[in-house]
Amino acid sequence: MITRHLLEVDGQYWHYRRAGAGPLAFLLHASPRNSAMFCPLMELLSPYFTVIAPDTPGYGLTDALPTQPDTLGDYLPYFKKFFQQIAQSNAPFCVYGTATGAQLGIAYAYTYPDDVQHLYLDNAAHFEDATRDEIIQHYFPDFTPQADGGHLQQVWKMASSFFNYFPWFKNDEAHRVSTYSPTVGMVHTAAMEFLNAGPHYAAAYKAAFEHEKAANLAKVTVPTTLFRWKGAILLPYIDDLIRCGLNSNVQLVETQAATTERYAGIVARMTR
Repeated sequence: MITRHLLEVDGQYWHYRRAGAGPLAFLLHASPRNSAMFCPLMELLSPYFTVIAPDTPGYGLTDALPTQPDTLGDYLPYFKKFFQQIAQSNAPFCVYGTATGAQLGIAYAYTYPDDVQHLYLDNAAHFEDATRDEIIQHYFPDFTPQADGGHLQQVWKMASSFFNYFPWFKNDEAHRVSTYSPTVGMVHTAAMEFLNAGPHYAAAYKAAFEHEKAANLAKVTVPTTLFRWKGAILLPYIDDLIRCGLNSNVQLVETQAATTERYAGIVARMTR
């Protein structure tokens, strides 16, 4: 059973989901989403781990950081305090992260290597500087509320393009990553995640793109598994990360495109 909790850490409230029993495994979500995205995976991992999935500060129901972050490094001391309060010991734990969560996991692992027993990375990629600069410049429109509701149309456009193109603002065949047609409900859910994150929805999101470099993964010394998800929107950029070369502490594991098979592969690896 998955339960939901609030934890106060130095005056900041963290919202997180918890399931299972056993060694600790922390799951770090993509932006602008929240820990709800992990519910299916938490159910599968709960027979083997105490699974903790926090909402990143500023997303879901966790308070934003006291000051606007400039880099992923600004989040790390807050995550460390949260992890320590949950763990109540100095024993290392597992960290699984996807997309923004993967970059947070990488940054945490090279900053606090003694804390991490094993790092699991999903949707971790490498961008060349020109690609990264273009993404950062155009990926994050201003969603400040407008009197005519124009911001809602912009959110809907982004959310609907999100499923089929990468980057989302290039709606052409060269950048199509899927022919899948999302339901109206799926687009609505995605749009609401942007809106719920508020005007600073891009904070961790943008910082993750800026951190998405092979050189940062190369700084990680702890045992690491890099998942190559065959259905990933970022698959070409995951492959770019692999082509840059992986240190001996990083093992590559392929997971299938379909969600059921993909999660089975993740669980098999994490419980190996």
